[in-house]
Amino acid sequence: MRSLPRLMATAAAALCLVGAAWAAPAALPHELRAYSFASPEQVAQGRGEVVASHTVEAAGAPWVRLQFKDVRLMPGSKLRITSLQDGAVQELNARTLHQWRNTSAYFNGEAVRVELLAGKGTKGNRFAVSHVMVGQVPVQTESQCGATDDRVPSNAPDRARLVNVGCTVNLMSNGCFVTAGHCLASPGSVNVVEFNVPPSASNGAIVHPAPKDQYVPTTNRQFKNSGVGKDWGVFTTSPNATTGLTALQAQGSSLNFATAVPAVGADVVITGYGVDSGSANQTQQVSNGPIVNVNTTAQSLQYKSDTEGGNSGSVVLSGGNVVAIHTHGGCTTSGTGGNQGTLYTNPDLQAAFTQVCGATPTPPTCSSIRSVKASCSAKGKITVNVRLTDSSHDGQSVVVAIDGASQDAPINGDLARASLTRQASGSHTYELIDPEGCVAPKTVVCP
Repeated sequence: MRSLPRLMATAAAALCLVGAAWAAPAALPHELRAYSFASPEQVAQGRGEVVASHTVEAAGAPWVRLQFKDVRLMPGSKLRITSLQDGAVQELNARTLHQWRNTSAYFNGEAVRVELLAGKGTKGNRFAVSHVMVGQVPVQTESQCGATDDRVPSNAPDRARLVNVGCTVNLMSNGCFVTAGHCLASPGSVNVVEFNVPPSASNGAIVHPAPKDQYVPTTNRQFKNSGVGKDWGVFTTSPNATTGLTALQAQGSSLNFATAVPAVGADVVITGYGVDSGSANQTQQVSNGPIVNVNTTAQSLQYKSDTEGGNSGSVVLSGGNVVAIHTHGGCTTSGTGGNQGTLYTNPDLQAAFTQVCGATPTPPTCSSIRSVKASCSAKGKITVNVRLTDSSHDGQSVVVAIDGASQDAPINGDLARASLTRQASGSHTYELIDPEGCVAPKTVVCP
């Protein structure tokens, strides 16, 4: 147990006195800077070697993340991004770059090197950097239940930090994640799930784990953000772009829902990535305390266990199993009140968990593709039609790139379609990049 002077802003104190205040996320402070770099299009045939290299630098930044555009990666080609501070590396091919929505992992330090490696026998590879997310040092505000902050460092392998929104997410036994619904309510901030988070810098600036411990969330998610007892979120992530492993395979640990609602007085344990001072800021810490109220009608649980901003989404454990998801504050430093969460018995949560986390359908492969054709209208609208051999992949999607710009093409029956409007007259390249390597790139001419 530790007793620290609290650096609590007046607004935060007022918020804590409100019975149903959000257990606020702790978004990473940053600046999004426009950046202009484009590699020349590769002319000579590649030999699996570096054909273009560029260093992106943001002086004094504790961390950076890149946003790409106009990327074209032929089969076997990839981007390699390396932190010049700690040597962490991420490699992205056309498929994984699409999964990462044309962004990189988070990299520690002020500079990264981006290298373009052309696949053997390929031409036309290129990339451009359009923006840099530049990390900033956070301003600390804290609160807790009672006069002391009882959180201590922990290293549970099935808990992770969700950035940029700044929440806690939890790995379940089927490989799915649960968190608070308000953590998923702003899709633009649901960027990366980070495991094995290292200590932050002494000034509180967070430090990111290596790219092998970073996972990008998919769009397979459901959530509700409707107040105490009705605040929950469920989602999945893609396999790691560096290792190819799922989070469950890599971490080797997971959680399960409880089978019975706990009683008042039972002890709960909460692990999460709440704000703190210095190197403990938004790193994994654990606390415990008693349950003070159970409301099965409102599907809510109230407890006295220390949490901070960034603990939003932490699961509440009793007997080692998940009994609730921490979503709202309510405790005070004087010892009154209690923090609150959504009970695991919430029927909407359970229905979403079954739907989102059910068996993953087999994705289309090259054997599923019958043809890939494109046309261009008089107004410059390019339409790419991907015809599949049957309708067994209805509702899924393939990924098509037009002049290097990738987009999902939803499958309706046995047809997937993607389009790009207002294209200039002349030749344009289109290709199927997921599934990869099925059909060679083709050209379509706009009038």
